Amino acid sequence: MDKKLPEILVCPQCRGSLISASGALVCKACQLKYPIRDGIPIMLVDEAASLKGNRHQGRSSEPVATFRIIGGPNKGLSFHLDHFTCKALGRAASDPNKTAIFGSIDTTLALDEGTKGLIQHYVGKQFKDTKSKADTGSFKRTSDIILDDMTISRLHAMIFYGETGVGVLDLVSRNGTFVNGEEIESRLLKKDDAIELGETKIIFEG
Repeated sequence: MDKKLPEILVCPQCRGSLISASGALVCKACQLKYPIRDGIPIMLVDEAASLKGNRHQGRSSEPVATFRIIGGPNKGLSFHLDHFTCKALGRAASDPNKTAIFGSIDTTLALDEGTKGLIQHYVGKQFKDTKSKADTGSFKRTSDIILDDMTISRLHAMIFYGETGVGVLDLVSRNGTFVNGEEIESRLLKKDDAIELGETKIIFEG
């Protein structure tokens, strides 16, 4: 890991400074420890461990949806989605010639009004049941997944976990979003489905 990163990165929960210790980046204010895997800091609150030795208590006790990246620049990394949350997938909006740090730059990607309307339409279409019709207000947006893949759009797709399951929708990306090789606008996912964004391939592990 670049020794300068602790001076550049901040805690995604409190925006406070970090120190490098025991193979991790530590926020003393939040008492959280962010892991470093293959030299890459994983700056996601969901992945942080408490300095007291417990898993971060912000993680929901309900089942989580797990995704693993099996192809592309971020191969080998995993992330989770809690019930009634959503995450955007995209590349860093900073200098396109720079390499993005997974999950640490622009942790919330900008959504314009047109994109919000698109999300509203497709979430309502896919995430509905007999009791209620889901909308963007039904999902808490958590830290987005920022990928190093320069073949994807800055705001490429969004994943959701609602009452009717886990799904993905394309945000009118330049090169499209594919599930099991088929280009989609939106799709509810089944275990072991493969999401493809540019050079990145993500498996939904359930």
